[in-house]
Amino acid sequence: MKLFHTLLLLLLTLSVSMLLDAQSTNATLSGVVVDSAGKVIPDAMIEILNEATNMHYAGQTNGTGIYTVSILPPGQYRVQVSKDGFKTIIKPGIILNVQSALALNFTLPIGATSETVTVAEGTTEINTTDGSVSTVIDRKFVENTPLNGRSFQSLILLDPGTVTASPQRSSGMNSGEFSVNGQRTESNRAYPVDTHTH
Repeated sequence: MKLFHTLLLLLLTLSVSMLLDAQSTNATLSGVVVDSAGKVIPDAMIEILNEATNMHYAGQTNGTGIYTVSILPPGQYRVQVSKDGFKTIIKPGIILNVQSALALNFTLPIGATSETVTVAEGTTEINTTDGSVSTVIDRKFVENTPLNGRSFQSLILLDPGTVTASPQRSSGMNSGEFSVNGQRTESNRAYPVDTHTH
């Protein structure tokens, strides 16, 4: 009986942990570090700095040159990669959004660790971990977009795969519901805003 209670407690703990992970807003940064000949570099140090909060996060490449740093809050980061016998690479301006899973690879040139090479900002990072399609609409975007009536639905329709629901036959008016990637409107867990006056 004691074994049963222990297993039940373990199962509940794992379930809660998985639920919390699924609801996390944090991002993950991963990639491969190689030398100029394309050979992987194990034990390279990965230092990630949140440029707004100055919080540091650290990681290290494994035996196959792969690194993964998770639990990164959304924000703008600077990534530094270093290893003895190689120049240090610094890449600023990495923007991580809610639940981003970004792959960022580095090639370290041979040289002294004290020598640094800064990679220019603005290069495109690609999500190679899954086939999801997403859009982040930030404050600057909203401020520069003319929104008729200041409705949040105008922003929802900017997301790929989102359409408004067909008008109701009885009234001929749209209920304010929307569909994402062909799902039923009830699947969105969003409550339409009634803009009609009674």
